[in-house]
Amino acid sequence: MNLADAEATRQAGVALARLVAGGDAIALVGDLGAGKTTLVGGLVDALGGGPASSPTFSLVNEYPGRLMIWHVDLYRLERSSELVELGLDDIIGDRRGICVVEWADKFAVMPADHLRIDLAHAGATRTLAATGTGPRGNELASALHAELLGLAR
Repeated sequence: MNLADAEATRQAGVALARLVAGGDAIALVGDLGAGKTTLVGGLVDALGGGPASSPTFSLVNEYPGRLMIWHVDLYRLERSSELVELGLDDIIGDRRGICVVEWADKFAVMPADHLRIDLAHAGATRTLAATGTGPRGNELASALHAELLGLAR
């Protein structure tokens, strides 16, 4: 699916916020500048968590809202041994909120059932592809595509 600009990417996050439930895990994959943090900004804001920022240096940002949002960034990690310090085992799958992991393809941290969103960019235009890896992930991917098609009309 094509996203015309950063605002369309943000609106994809808003659309995702209408679909998520406690315990959901979302993997974000894409190059620098593809829109991962922009999408999370729309998601967090729509869930009542306020403005979001990149957790590149803090590694994990928490946003309380309708659901707790744990926003994780693996970009700066170099070794899988560093993952233990993040406490991902405690937050992935926690029914009080959702866990969104940027650069999720860097290490095998996602549960078997999750939503994967691949973002890419070519100038101002971006593309989004959502796929699921289990029943809930597939449900979210289908619902997100339907929501985004509705926004495009």
